[in-house]
Amino acid sequence: MPDVRPLPGQAPVCLRPYQAHAIHQIDTLVAQGTRRILVVAPTGAGKTSIAGSLILRAVSQGQQVLFLAHRRELIVQAWRRLQEMGLPPEQVGILMASDARRRPAAPVQVASVDTLRRRRLPAADLVFVDECHRALSPTYLGILKEYPQAVHLGLTATPFRADGRGFREVYDDLVLVASMQQLIAEGFLVEPRVFTVPASHLPDLGRVRVRGGDYDERALADAVDQQRLVGNIVEHWQKLAAGVRTVAFAVSIAHSQHIAASFQQAGVPAEHLDGSLATEERDAILQRLERGETLVVSNCGVLAEGWDQPSVKCAILARPTKSTGLYLQQAGRILRPWQGQPALLLDHAGCAVEHGLPQDEREFSLDGDKDDPARSKRKPREPRVCPSCQLVVAPTVRVCPACTTALVATVPLPAESPEELVEARPEQFTPPPSRKTPAFRRPEYHADRATFDFLRQAARSGGQVTWEQLDAIRAGTTR
Repeated sequence: MPDVRPLPGQAPVCLRPYQAHAIHQIDTLVAQGTRRILVVAPTGAGKTSIAGSLILRAVSQGQQVLFLAHRRELIVQAWRRLQEMGLPPEQVGILMASDARRRPAAPVQVASVDTLRRRRLPAADLVFVDECHRALSPTYLGILKEYPQAVHLGLTATPFRADGRGFREVYDDLVLVASMQQLIAEGFLVEPRVFTVPASHLPDLGRVRVRGGDYDERALADAVDQQRLVGNIVEHWQKLAAGVRTVAFAVSIAHSQHIAASFQQAGVPAEHLDGSLATEERDAILQRLERGETLVVSNCGVLAEGWDQPSVKCAILARPTKSTGLYLQQAGRILRPWQGQPALLLDHAGCAVEHGLPQDEREFSLDGDKDDPARSKRKPREPRVCPSCQLVVAPTVRVCPACTTALVATVPLPAESPEELVEARPEQFTPPPSRKTPAFRRPEYHADRATFDFLRQAARSGGQVTWEQLDAIRAGTTR
């Protein structure tokens, strides 16, 4: 077990077994001299709890810590979790714009990347990067290179990049905290039911260009922001998830607003949320969603990362993406257990068929697709889609668990013959034609008496026989 000692007067930190094991793995690597480690854990596995335990220990040992994130939600989440774990408020400062919780003397600094790049960097012995799949950007790299002696720990659920780059220029080793299947089996996550739509109801992406590994957002917005497609989203939700608190992921602000308006026209309390809204307004929208006053929140570019609201148990994917990471981030928002409710993923973007089910086992590596082209081929097998109810299931499932439709075509058996078997008798059959044994081809040196006697005597005496001697025997002049 790792040494995660509480501060004086603080209750011991209670970790799940797999979290404690992950800390042990990190400690082992650091003891071996590894200074830069990528920590991978599915959404909902408790990456912040792992980081918090390591931060509490570092503070108890007199070390200084820097925790980097790119969004306000992630920064506030980390700050709150550290308070919940017993770190006194005066020991945690926030570096984010004009945030009043700024405490330059605190041993722990939770910092916004955009803010920190314009300010004097605090000292740090331990540096965390949350959602570290972003750590290859020039802003992150510029900050991280200023801490050459620190231990660097990157945290992410999705170590994939749309551009195919790997992470070896930032990290030296990788620790997998737990797999999705393990967390589902142990009850820490909920296995989602995934429904898609017929191909005719998916957006036409034939003319949408791919840039930087994902669809061009302007062209993608034009392709998906169609009245027919948006209306189908509402119909699908009313059929499968009516009354369930829901988040929708849209391509653009206008697309998100249109989704919210369509729900409102159908009598469903829905709101739109994007990054341009004031912080207080965004918080109020999510609070109404938590209370059930709002049932659907459609968003653009805000809630895919770092947002935890377990009561939201349905996600609508209205944004097609080539990025496996973005897809898994969006799907992961609804997988935390809450009052025994199931999780529903309504896929109007074709993501599940392209990238596999969220709970599929995946291979993680520091190498990107560009470094190891074979990696791009090692993705989960394409799932099956029920032709009756559009449930998406694993490729091994043969019968739809929702509507019992057979998912594998049955092979018709040959027609039975009414005739009965009869006894076979020898006289009923004509024997096969005989085959003559081919003539034996005699070797060049046949076993005549003189040759045989000579070879036997040579064998008894242990001597060697040469071809010249055999030739002499045949010529009648034994040597």
